Amino acid sequence: MKHSLIAVVVLLGSGLALAQGSVGKGVDPDKAAPAQEKKKAEPPTRPPPPDVSRLPFTPDSIREVMQYHSRDIQDCYEEMLATKGSKVEEGRIQTSFTITPDGFVRNAKVVKTGTTLKNPRLHECVVSVLSGIDFPRTPDGREYPIEYPFNLKAIK
Repeated sequence: MKHSLIAVVVLLGSGLALAQGSVGKGVDPDKAAPAQEKKKAEPPTRPPPPDVSRLPFTPDSIREVMQYHSRDIQDCYEEMLATKGSKVEEGRIQTSFTITPDGFVRNAKVVKTGTTLKNPRLHECVVSVLSGIDFPRTPDGREYPIEYPFNLKAIK
């Protein structure tokens, strides 16, 4: 059993050396490892979402969570622009949803009044993003209706 494990390690080490562009025998897998470690040590391009389990249920925490997820809404918008061609629309999406006592989103929708971007696929994407957001738990066990606008314009 030990022999096959060593063989696997040697094969993986050789594969690593080839993947890094080293050709030939005599490549020390231990010398190749620091380059791989450096790649793992880089910070992610997007920070993790707010830790809703540690946030109080306040207007500021709701804004913080929404600000984090506004990037996902912008992605929906950019996707719509990519399928529409060169015509760039800027506009507003007015949304409404309910935060449940557990911090989940219920009844997410795009409200027609106040919405200038009328693309159904964009609306579906926005509702999908909203439906997946988690908020802090409500302190009193009540549901809270929220209206939230998104002003969208091309950034790419």
